[in-house]
Amino acid sequence: MNPSPASAPDGGGTVRVVVDPQRANPGGIRARATDHAVRRYAERALGIAVDGEDAAALATLRARGVNVGAIRRRISIQGGLGVANGAHSVIADGLRLVIADGAVVTVLARKIRPDFEAAGEVSPVPPRRPRSVLDRDYADHD
Repeated sequence: MNPSPASAPDGGGTVRVVVDPQRANPGGIRARATDHAVRRYAERALGIAVDGEDAAALATLRARGVNVGAIRRRISIQGGLGVANGAHSVIADGLRLVIADGAVVTVLARKIRPDFEAAGEVSPVPPRRPRSVLDRDYADHD
């Protein structure tokens, strides 16, 4: 693949959206955006968390005045860049759009939003491992 200014492969089947998705996708190929991907985009990009199944969550988003069609269109265009270039995911706007069988199936955030709270009990940090001779011998090396 010859990367254009609009895309740059990162070697792992991922295309990074740099400028304009349509420059690396002149055919205008679009990915299908699943309900789950739209819901996760709303949660991870917009910070709007909703409960229930995906279809019910989209209805709740619409009732709150969220333009679900615009989210679906945006995901479809950005995911289409990955479909056109044979990638498994696309990184755009700090989010990873995961692609399977020509559809964006979920949206992952690079960082967890700081305003989300833990849903349950947090597991303790494991104890440090015991030091070995190799740690001491190579401590001066970076």
